[in-house]
Amino acid sequence: MNEEATPNEEAKHQFDSFSDAFGQASCDAQEKARAAAPKLKETISNGAFEAAYSLAYGAVFAGAFAHELLPQSLKDGLDKGAQAGKDAARKATEKAKEHFSHQQDPAAQVAMELPDTPPA
Repeated sequence: MNEEATPNEEAKHQFDSFSDAFGQASCDAQEKARAAAPKLKETISNGAFEAAYSLAYGAVFAGAFAHELLPQSLKDGLDKGAQAGKDAARKATEKAKEHFSHQQDPAAQVAMELPDTPPA
C-alpha cells in the first residue's frame, strides 16, 4: 500500500492521547462555528424579514382589495360598528379603573364577604 498523501489529501494528525484528539476536535469545531455563525444569522434574518413582509403585504392587500369591493353602505356600517366597539372598550376600561382605584384592603374585603368571620 502506498501511504504517501496525494496533493488533494490532508495528512492525518497523530495524537498522543484521546484527550489531545478530543481537544483538537473541540477547537476545530469552535472555529468552524464562529465562521458559520454570521452566515447563518444573516440567512435567518433575511428569512424572518421575507416572512414578515409577505404576511403584512398579504393582509393589507386583501383588506384594501376587499374594501374597494364593498358597497358604501357596508363600509359605513363597518365604520360605525368599529367606533361603537372602541367607545364600549374605552367605557369598560374607565369603569374598571374606577372600580379598582376605590378598592379596600383585599384581606378586609374577603373578611366582609365571608359570614361569621372575625375581623383580621
